[in-house]
Amino acid sequence: MKIFLTVDPEIPVPPTAYGGIERIVDGLAKEYKAAGHNVVLVANAQSTCSYATKIVGWKGFSSGKILHTVKNAFQLLKLVVKEKPDAIHSFSRLLYLYPVFVFTKTRVIQSYQRAISKKSTALAAAIAGNKLQFTACAGHLFKDFEDKSKWTAIYNFTDTDYFNLPNANARNYFAFLGRIEPIKGTAEAIEACLMAKQKLVIAGNIPQEYKAYFEEKVQPYLQKDVVEYIGPVNDKQKKELLQNAKAMLFPIQWEEPFGIVMAEALACGTPVIGFNRGSVPEVISNSINGFIVSDTNEMEQKIHEVGNVDHLVVSNTAKERFGSSVIARQYLLLLSQQKKL
Repeated sequence: MKIFLTVDPEIPVPPTAYGGIERIVDGLAKEYKAAGHNVVLVANAQSTCSYATKIVGWKGFSSGKILHTVKNAFQLLKLVVKEKPDAIHSFSRLLYLYPVFVFTKTRVIQSYQRAISKKSTALAAAIAGNKLQFTACAGHLFKDFEDKSKWTAIYNFTDTDYFNLPNANARNYFAFLGRIEPIKGTAEAIEACLMAKQKLVIAGNIPQEYKAYFEEKVQPYLQKDVVEYIGPVNDKQKKELLQNAKAMLFPIQWEEPFGIVMAEALACGTPVIGFNRGSVPEVISNSINGFIVSDTNEMEQKIHEVGNVDHLVVSNTAKERFGSSVIARQYLLLLSQQKKL
């Protein structure tokens, strides 16, 4: 198949720094190419994705400006008419697709990584009909929709060859990995480890607007062999942090769409103990790859039990569920099923 992969114009593919969705698109391009498909990437003009046979830069460089949106929508239509792709896999603005819906028969998967508008997706579905299918990075994002027939949960992936189970590591602390702010639950992770009398290693950046949160909720507890803050980490440091942890704590205070750090931890054979919010109940199976808990008291209890979880089982379940080739096959299967409609 010839597949158009589209993503918003602000960040190149692959990203040079921040850019979670752009990393996903780059990984999918790699897997689609490996499966024998021809990938045309429509993205930021500075993109360097080596797996695409062709890269087309958006003419409008802001997804938040209406004139740029109109420009990109008709640019995409012209490309589709010229290139005649078998399908579009879109991670970009839904509005870019409306001319394609109206003037072509091209099949489309629209994928979401964040909160979803019921109104806009219902309107697009009404216009596009069977040409359009939606995916979300977790099922909770569309659980309240009346009509779920067009929706499929396809999780995010991680590099399970890079994030992997070490041969023999001394796991002697618990890990927290994420931005230092209230919705991520940094303070709750500290509270649970203090109650359990276990060391916690915290990694992540401190957003400027949450410096006071760090100074009040984190800094007073920093003490060697009790609570340690190591700052932001790169992939190598992240891998070492996760591979040496007894478990990763994920006490989120909001409906996080997915939480890729869970998949990264699991790939390292590191169980996750997470609060029952967002995608946690979709990712974690109690006693198999971690524990789902409701508060810090339950988290403290499971901290004492996590040693019973088999690291090899944890790593294998991550490969089976969150490997890049596994996720790419799920998207390709959805496209093949859509073709038969």
